[in-house]
Amino acid sequence: MRWREGEGETKYCVIWTFNIDRRKSRSEGRKIPRRFSVPNVKLAELVEACKELGIECEAEEKKYPKCWWEDGGRVIVPKTGSKTQLMIKIAQKINEIRERKGKKKKK
Repeated sequence: MRWREGEGETKYCVIWTFNIDRRKSRSEGRKIPRRFSVPNVKLAELVEACKELGIECEAEEKKYPKCWWEDGGRVIVPKTGSKTQLMIKIAQKINEIRERKGKKKKK
């Protein structure tokens, strides 16, 4: 996916790890309600959730401008519908992945 070259009419949206992180306030960059968000989101989890949802994504290890001193990253995904709904789906998938990995560790 080459989002910077402007491939016709396809629109993209950028989702930062901070956008779905429960530890962050709205003013610090969280974009979804706290009840849907996930604590300590990693870029690898964001990419894995996109892949499991069948969403093509391009990951970049970048610093979120409001919290440039903290590690984070972003994914660029094709825009299909509401960005907020997409972020909620991704956050729910990250929760599922964490639960699955937690059960494997307990066995």
